[in-house]
Amino acid sequence: MTPPAAARPRFGVRSVGALVGLLSGLLALGPALRPGYLLFYDMVFVPRLDLSDRTLGVDGSVPRAVPNDLVVALASHVVPGWVVQKALLLLVFVGVGAGVGGLMSSRLGAGAAALFASWNAYLAERLAIGHWGFLLGYAALPFLLSAASDVRLGRPRGRLRLGVWTVLTALTGSTGAILGLLVTLAVLMVPGRPGTPAVRRVRRGRETAWAVGVFVLANAPWWFPFLFLAPSASTGAADSAGVTAFMARADTSWGVFGSLVTGGGIWNAGTWTPGRSSALVSGFGLLMVLVCVGYAAWSRAWPASPAYVGLAVAGVVCLLVAGAGSLPGGRHLVTAAVTDLPGGGLLRDSQKFVAVWVLLVAVCAGLLAEKVRDLGRGVGADRGAAVGVATLLALWPLVVLTGLAWGQGDRWSAVRYPASYVVVQDRVAALPPGAVAVFPWTLYRRYAFDHDQVVLDPWQRLLDRQVVVNDDLPLSSRIVRGESADAARITRALERRADVRAALQAAGVRYVLLETDQPTSADTALPTGTRGAVVVRTSGLTLYDLGADPDRQAGSARHGAWRYLGLAGLAVTPLLLAGEAVATRRSMVTEELPD
Repeated sequence: MTPPAAARPRFGVRSVGALVGLLSGLLALGPALRPGYLLFYDMVFVPRLDLSDRTLGVDGSVPRAVPNDLVVALASHVVPGWVVQKALLLLVFVGVGAGVGGLMSSRLGAGAAALFASWNAYLAERLAIGHWGFLLGYAALPFLLSAASDVRLGRPRGRLRLGVWTVLTALTGSTGAILGLLVTLAVLMVPGRPGTPAVRRVRRGRETAWAVGVFVLANAPWWFPFLFLAPSASTGAADSAGVTAFMARADTSWGVFGSLVTGGGIWNAGTWTPGRSSALVSGFGLLMVLVCVGYAAWSRAWPASPAYVGLAVAGVVCLLVAGAGSLPGGRHLVTAAVTDLPGGGLLRDSQKFVAVWVLLVAVCAGLLAEKVRDLGRGVGADRGAAVGVATLLALWPLVVLTGLAWGQGDRWSAVRYPASYVVVQDRVAALPPGAVAVFPWTLYRRYAFDHDQVVLDPWQRLLDRQVVVNDDLPLSSRIVRGESADAARITRALERRADVRAALQAAGVRYVLLETDQPTSADTALPTGTRGAVVVRTSGLTLYDLGADPDRQAGSARHGAWRYLGLAGLAVTPLLLAGEAVATRRSMVTEELPD
């Protein structure tokens, strides 16, 4: 049976988990840790991210990277952006290793759990697509789980710890925050044993309400602008084609659920980890996952911990949500939820929910390693031999995912931005106000300096002002329409080959940046008559000035000061946590006083 938390070598297990996570991170990233920037898909970091309206989430666009971009912006004003990027990526591995390690009762279990948590298909595929914010949220979940368990058990400072980790998880973005809320509610609200006193149920209700309140305030920087500032297309009817495009897909021979169970199944085939297409390799991985989960379900130790029970409930629910689109009738149900429900867009790209299931499997892997050790001791093997056999068995995640090693076989390499980018940056910073539109009119680029990898256009982060881009997402079989009404008008003008300049100026665009080293088509090229006066021309880049439009008002100004209410919610949370710390301290002092 799992010993109580007070008897666990908590410092030891967390240290082992962190060490295993660090080693996994070094092995996975390898050459990517050299000085320079990793630029692929949505993984875009810049030398210094400015504290712009977009970074703060108050510019009226969909707040997809809020408030995690704010964290990066603050950090990049202290150290170069590439240092921030590498530190955050390593923090994912170290954090999730330490987090799941703290849920185990032995160093062996901590190491085994940390290895799977830091070396799995979910982490590999989300890293390959550049979702670093998702992964930071994933790394925070075990700590949130542990804190929620302390609250459920009535331990001192439990509420304070839960509040702190709720805020930290909120800083990773909306995905991590939503997953964190699911985990927290699962721990706090899952019914206890029959006969639980009413007073405990009432206390649990109060704790749940407090946790939800902290969640609402801490996450206001993204849900407030999403509901009240973002384009109506993002909060109303979404593109149903996008729902289908972002549903989980089978990246192994074992179907959608077989892929999800092993942590994979992301929609983008370009980010699948090499080697998972082998039926033998992925089949062995699936078998080991089922063995780990099967043993844990049978183990008597499982119900002894609220953290384990909550993780089991949340993990299974999240697995079903991730694969709902592949179930009979599930595709229509998910499409209806995403397109018709306010905030339903959070269910798009549903494979992200499998993160909680992956943590459940990690804990199960740790429990299995401990059981193998105990069986070895039971048949008369000495301690060293029993631990050695259990350790060898615990290495199975490395065997089934060799493609993650060394930056996916040196596929991820650090690069520097060309000097011409700095020239344009500096020139734009000195220009009069006005938004910048980037052409060719596509969302993703392939740069020679970045080894022709697909990467999100970096100019939204490189420039210190509003940057208008085409937010339609081109896929191999379709185009998923974006949410920006300004971008849509420009797209229609380009398709008609008429009124392009008027459409640009209606969006507040004064400057046009043309990336001359990128391929163009009739619908993405900048018409010659729209180019205006040349401001600067350098290698691969030309900046044009269309001239000022005195009738155009800045888009963000029309929202007024109330657009900062979301940030005010986050600012309130430290005061709330400080009050909780004072109350906890007074309660502990009162309990220590003699009668």
